[in-house]
Amino acid sequence: MNLKHIEAFRAVMVSGSMTAAAKALFTSQPNVSRLISQLEGETGLQLFQRSGVRLIPTSEGTAFFREVERAFVGLQGLANAAAQIRNLGSGRLRIAAMPSAGITLIPHAIKRFVELFPEVTVSLHVNTSGTVNHWTASQFCDLGVAVFVSEASTCEVEQLSSVAAVCVMPAKHRLAEKRVIRPEDLEGESFISLCHGDGTRALMDEVFQRAGVKRVLAIEAQYTAMCCEMVRHGMGVTLAHPIVARDFRGPDIAIRPFMPATRFPMHLLFPPHRPRERLAAAFVDVLRTLHDELLAEVVPPTRGRARASVRA
Repeated sequence: MNLKHIEAFRAVMVSGSMTAAAKALFTSQPNVSRLISQLEGETGLQLFQRSGVRLIPTSEGTAFFREVERAFVGLQGLANAAAQIRNLGSGRLRIAAMPSAGITLIPHAIKRFVELFPEVTVSLHVNTSGTVNHWTASQFCDLGVAVFVSEASTCEVEQLSSVAAVCVMPAKHRLAEKRVIRPEDLEGESFISLCHGDGTRALMDEVFQRAGVKRVLAIEAQYTAMCCEMVRHGMGVTLAHPIVARDFRGPDIAIRPFMPATRFPMHLLFPPHRPRERLAAAFVDVLRTLHDELLAEVVPPTRGRARASVRA
């Protein structure tokens, strides 16, 4: 039994006659008849009853056709998969991201990406930068987005951006009238901090320690998005990545530049020792463009925004 036998049988079942099947297969009616006879001989099944020029499928033939159709559906799935691989990668993209990007920037990018590539399945996994690194290094994910990269990382690393934090406060806060917020402005203020984790909290604390400023550190949250939501409820002020802060803009929130600049780095991680997936590369193009567009809505673009590439 080979593919030609199956194609001939399926064509007869679909068209209802050997003559029509022969036309569909661009062959002769005797050749189709020969292929059906060979298939019946090899399977030991009587696939059709002959009534004059008509062919009537037997119960065995009908049952066998159901199995043939299942196989053809599988073959069509393989053909579709091959087309996706040929055109743009494997048809599935797994992204790992730390929370500040995974809750805000990455979903925006996925929306634009799937509009461009609707046949691609995208899955997003959110966790700490350390876990993002592990998922990417182990090739569980095709792309990672992280704040920090360990010196021991085996991933290929590129810098996506390094942008200055903004100060997020209630719209009616006394500091909302200022154009730029400085550490001394937050002396004695109720400050919503990130929990200790990827190191962003340490960067913020260092700025205030150098300035000799004491804040009221009564509230902590695991994610920057949570900090911004607490600001919305009037619980204090915080420093945030401008793209995260952007998603909380509204009548209850004021966003101001913060000086001196406290940088939020963002890195792209790729699995080591393998060619870069075309899907991942296409997503990065979308992500870079969208990142700059969203950032410009909060912070006016500056010249020479660095995108230095590094390799871990």
